[in-house]
Amino acid sequence: DGSVDLSMDVHRTEGFPFLPRFGVRMFVPRSMGRIEYCGLGPRESYVDKRRSSWHGVFHGAPEEFVEPYPRPQENGNHHDCEWMSLSDGDLRMSFVGLGRTFDGQVLPYTQEELAGAGHDCDLERCPWNVACVDYLQSGVGSNSCGPELARRYRLDADDFRFSVGSFPRFCVPEL
Repeated sequence: DGSVDLSMDVHRTEGFPFLPRFGVRMFVPRSMGRIEYCGLGPRESYVDKRRSSWHGVFHGAPEEFVEPYPRPQENGNHHDCEWMSLSDGDLRMSFVGLGRTFDGQVLPYTQEELAGAGHDCDLERCPWNVACVDYLQSGVGSNSCGPELARRYRLDADDFRFSVGSFPRFCVPEL
């Protein structure tokens, strides 16, 4: 039926710094631009940045999930997702956390494009939608102008397992 269960056992080498994120990044056709997820929203949320979010089902296009920071940077993450789906109206690709929630993100830019642009007006839309399904993204913190990211918001577990299921479905029109 096209379903795939992906499970990764991760061991971080002693002395290796905490991970900014861990997961899977996929480049999907731009036509897969209808995004729906069950997690924290409606705006971006991270393990340490979620007080203005609530748990629910949210939907939109990748462009609507971009936070318009004057200096582009990582953004648009959705923490504590139970599931996330991408659709073009005919086909729906869904992701479900197996055993725990995950962090999900679908943007019209790659992380490299965001990091490389000097200003938001310098960004050019990627020819794909960039979908990330992560075990976790470490918190945003305020280290650029404040203290180092607190340990409880870091992905610094020595060992962990990330399992996610994905399945395609053809959309059935409502009668």
